[in-house]
Amino acid sequence: MFFQIHTFEQSLAGLIENTLQRNRIDIYHKLFNFVIFCDGIKNCLPRITNISSRKDKEHGQGTLLRHFSKWLFLNVDPPLLAELDTELDNMATAVKENNTSGTSTVIISTLLWKPNGRKWSRVGNVTNNGEISANFVAPLFPNTAYMLNGRKLKIAVLEWKPFCKKSATNGLDVYTQVCKDLFDSLGDYLNFTYELIEPADQSWGELSDTWSGLLGMVERNDVDLSGIPYGITFRRSKSFAFPYILYKSECEVVHRKLSTNDNHWMLLVSVFKWEVYVCGLLTMAWCIGLHTLLERYSVGGQLDNILSCPPSTSDHVMTALLVPLRQGSQHLPQNTSGRIFYESWWLFCIIIVAVYTGNLVAIMSVVKEKIPFNTIEELAENDDFKIIINKGSSHEDIYKYSNDSVRKKIWTKVLETRSASIQNSLDEDLHYKMLLQSGHYAYITGSANIDGIEKTVNNLRRMKCGTGPEYLSLPFPLNSPLVELFADKLIRLYDNGVQEAWARKWYTSKPDKDIPARTKASMSDLRSVWVMCGSGIVGALIILGVERFLNYHANKD
Repeated sequence: MFFQIHTFEQSLAGLIENTLQRNRIDIYHKLFNFVIFCDGIKNCLPRITNISSRKDKEHGQGTLLRHFSKWLFLNVDPPLLAELDTELDNMATAVKENNTSGTSTVIISTLLWKPNGRKWSRVGNVTNNGEISANFVAPLFPNTAYMLNGRKLKIAVLEWKPFCKKSATNGLDVYTQVCKDLFDSLGDYLNFTYELIEPADQSWGELSDTWSGLLGMVERNDVDLSGIPYGITFRRSKSFAFPYILYKSECEVVHRKLSTNDNHWMLLVSVFKWEVYVCGLLTMAWCIGLHTLLERYSVGGQLDNILSCPPSTSDHVMTALLVPLRQGSQHLPQNTSGRIFYESWWLFCIIIVAVYTGNLVAIMSVVKEKIPFNTIEELAENDDFKIIINKGSSHEDIYKYSNDSVRKKIWTKVLETRSASIQNSLDEDLHYKMLLQSGHYAYITGSANIDGIEKTVNNLRRMKCGTGPEYLSLPFPLNSPLVELFADKLIRLYDNGVQEAWARKWYTSKPDKDIPARTKASMSDLRSVWVMCGSGIVGALIILGVERFLNYHANKD
């Protein structure tokens, strides 16, 4: 392309804007190669570089021309400036110098990055007859091999456990865990340093007229990228550029497990359903009646050598009651049919008592979980659970803007929870405390986040939301030239499993000590034992008193 000097500024701005729309790193490297003829242009080098740097900041996000363009200035007036106020990486000049012999030599120099700044370095020369000197061995634009050339990137960040943990060291905020490992690795590969910056309102970002919070900083180009991965949604894709994905996550609901037998006082009678006990009592009453009938009317004939001593009604009752208690009876049946019945009752009771004992041991040893809901529809109808969703998350978008009736109901419950219980819905620690202290909060978030929560909060139950996979990546300003640079490295990290290794490295914290461990049932917890024992003693005393009263009046008569 050819530009006149008076139209250079306007033409360069248009070229940058049109090129960024195509968002192709191969185009950046091929298109922005400039040859500047400085013949007759006063202050050609500083003038062109100042215009280019300014337009790069205004239209190229301070990155496109800085790192991807190449500039060769011909016939620059000597001498070269020792210090050049420009951020362009790849610059070379051809300066014509006259020799004492009357000949001229063109000196080829390049602007190299040095630890103490940038300096002009001579890479070769060309004589007036067109011969190239033998010392022309260095590349014309060596800075292209050093990626971002030590540039300091601004990265927006907030604490997001377990990906990025914030702590104070010597009065300064320090971020550790996966985010630090990630940007240290990217910095070594792309040759940059970084500064972590928090948004002033400490929010993840919501869209009204513009984006707020962390995403707002990225949209306004206050920072070069976000240090926290976000779910890729339709609304975000219109305002931000996303490189290769960092994580694949599923929308899930997590809540504390509910126990139906946490050493409550009805433990002894909670082994069977109430229908089983009713049927058992009816069976026992029927057995008492049948046993009385068989004994009193001698059905089937009386056995030999057995004294005829008909038992009383209380004897029949005690015979039926003592069998399930594994006790013998003083009154054995006096006929064949009675004994056959008595043996059948024994076998039946042995089986029932064995099942009861086995279930009781299992209940006291293993927590039996009460499942309050199995689907998102059941959660929407469950009035016992309050629902939490991170403000500014992609899951919030799913439920906030959906026309589905179930998701609308979920969103209504989320708003009720925020207004009633959560003062700052951005506080991850507050969500953890809710899961710790109460079994009636349901937290809708991604599986990548829950993997870290489970290392802090134990005894959790997970349920799929059924909204499909969610892809997380680092948001960049829209059409940022850095996206393609970062994408290559992120692909390598993802394919090699490095990010998963970092996650395993840091997601190893022990569960919260405030959560009580499962303990054996103690007698102080088994109130049903005392209730049943007390009821038995009172019942026995009443029966004994009635029997003594009847015997007293019978003997008196």
